[in-house]
Amino acid sequence: MFCRKMLVTNNPLLHEHVSSCDFVEGNSLDVLVRTRNFIHEGWALLSHPLYGNLRPHQHPYRSILMERPQGASSGADLLSVEYIENAIAIYSSQSSRILSAEGIPDSVRQDFAFIDAELMKESLSRYRMFIREVSVN
Repeated sequence: MFCRKMLVTNNPLLHEHVSSCDFVEGNSLDVLVRTRNFIHEGWALLSHPLYGNLRPHQHPYRSILMERPQGASSGADLLSVEYIENAIAIYSSQSSRILSAEGIPDSVRQDFAFIDAELMKESLSRYRMFIREVSVN
């Protein structure tokens, strides 16, 4: 069965290098909420929303890989719902500490983007979603 795959991210570096991407203008909590919306439309998680054990105050970028099988019902995958709701609860409880890319010097922001890309690299490679290799200038 054919599955559509998509990366939901606020990382501009991945947005430039991934074949199927939903780019979120916002912080990491905004990425989690957008992902939850997709899950309720029938998409399922392929990567855990809390990968890398990075907390809201430690990293401004978040990327989540998802799939939607062709012909899938519009019902939500219950395990995906559980994972995303738990992640949203963690981030919401620390909403005042969520790190935003705004106000961070460009060189540091690029480092954060590269770290996020490296954490997603294996999953993106497994599903052949890279357009070209990611590197920091």
